[in-house]
Amino acid sequence: MNTIKTIQDYKEFLSNNRDKLCKYAVRVEELSSEDEWLQEDEWDEIYKRSVESKIYFE
Repeated sequence: MNTIKTIQDYKEFLSNNRDKLCKYAVRVEELSSEDEWLQEDEWDEIYKRSVESKIYFE
């Protein structure tokens, strides 16, 4: 796999691997409320900082 150096590289990676990513993706609604990943607040904090600094992801 090539090194991702730019946002465009990342977009191409996602586009080229969409089928594989979707195959292994899990809907958050399907996770148990006891799931370790759901218990973490790190993603909430990242989202909060992005909103506060008006950084939006496409």
